[in-house]
Amino acid sequence: MKNQKSLKLNAVISLVKAFMNIVFPIVSFPYASRILLPDGIGRVNFANSVVEYFIMLSVLGINLYAAREAARIRDDKDKLNALSREIIFINLISTAFSFGLLLFAIFFVEKFSDYRVLLIICSTKVLFTTLGMEWLYNAEEEYGYVTVRQTVFQVLSLVFLFSLVKTKDDYMIYAGIGVFSNVGSNIFNLLYSRKFINLFAKTQLNLKRHIKPVMTFFGISVAGKINSALDAVMLGFMLNDAAVGYYSAAIKISRLVKEMITSAICSFMPRSSYYLEHNQIDEYMKIVSSVCNATYFFSIPAAIGLMLLSEPLIFLFSGEAYLPAAPAMKVMSFSIIGMCSTSFLNQIIITPLRKEKFSLLAQSIAVVTNITLNVFLILRLEVLGAAIATTIVEFVLPLVLFFPSFRFLKSLKNLIGIMKSVTGSIVMYLLISAVCGHIENPLAKIGCSIVVGACTYAIVELLLRNETASLLSAMLMKQLKKHFAR
Repeated sequence: MKNQKSLKLNAVISLVKAFMNIVFPIVSFPYASRILLPDGIGRVNFANSVVEYFIMLSVLGINLYAAREAARIRDDKDKLNALSREIIFINLISTAFSFGLLLFAIFFVEKFSDYRVLLIICSTKVLFTTLGMEWLYNAEEEYGYVTVRQTVFQVLSLVFLFSLVKTKDDYMIYAGIGVFSNVGSNIFNLLYSRKFINLFAKTQLNLKRHIKPVMTFFGISVAGKINSALDAVMLGFMLNDAAVGYYSAAIKISRLVKEMITSAICSFMPRSSYYLEHNQIDEYMKIVSSVCNATYFFSIPAAIGLMLLSEPLIFLFSGEAYLPAAPAMKVMSFSIIGMCSTSFLNQIIITPLRKEKFSLLAQSIAVVTNITLNVFLILRLEVLGAAIATTIVEFVLPLVLFFPSFRFLKSLKNLIGIMKSVTGSIVMYLLISAVCGHIENPLAKIGCSIVVGACTYAIVELLLRNETASLLSAMLMKQLKKHFAR
């Protein structure tokens, strides 16, 4: 058996990666939104939302499936080579079909005529997604490499952004920079994959064994993409580009925070699959308990904090022109809890246990709910209506997934951990409101709220002996002792 990487280190590296995903938009989005204005940002986001559907078709939902299966057999080089060749072969076929369908849509769908050049630029991402093989690096727990690669391309993208995007008419260049980052990362992934697999090794292809699970994961992916991109697309069709721009500003920060938390959750999926494959049930249950506690330890105060700071955050990151998006952001801040709950249940319980049919059921119910709510609410409340629909849907998903996961969650310890996080978040809310609520300067208000909120929450959780707080405190003390011992 290979030496196992540290789960704590994996989680920390994943948090660093997610943190860079937050820092990059913090630097880039305020600049881009002020230069391109709501119309320009809206056009690019609309094009990217459309292309995302075709990327989904090219990937077929294979990433999560392949990561799980590769994690189970990563100690067997021959089996891993065979699996990799089969997965890539399937993906190449689906990519060719998807790209051809996208080109047809670009030239024959009337709505896309005004976006044709922009869509062609963004469509390049479809061709290179398969080559990225993100599933392989998840299975091998190569989070260090992924973080370094991502950081390099983010820095390069920033350089191009500040150098090339100068006026509101440069929105196509802005879209091209996003394509550069995506394509470049995938090419590097292909080259680096030789460390783990040999794509030219002679193995017999057995594609049939993948058809049923791939189709299930594809269904999950289809429904998931519809849920994540539906609001922007429907706003674009039913209202205008400015509405898409407002909505994008409102949801961007909450999704960044959600991605930071869920990236750490996802880093435990390969190990969960590995433990189950080797019948190490006690080790698996430890992961379930720890990740459950950590999910709500971070997501509940994050939701409260974003709700309190929606207006200054919108003003700081997007500019005064986007302030109408603040009410929508207040509503969507609570969707973080639902999104993180879904990620925890899917990544740690449903997928490792090969119960993905429940994920498909949950996503299907969410799609119907999302479409119904959007049609009803967007016409009446516009951007705020889309925000309300999104938030409701994000809680429908974990509610459905809870039932097949219950036997792994029924421990009183998990419920007590959640209640501790709720208690700390309430105290944090009250103190931030009292101390920072009357500050007018956006930057000062954000800074004051972060300091007061973080300190208050940490103290309350340590006093309540929250498992995650105690673990983080112990890790910090260990590092401080090492530092001062030098």
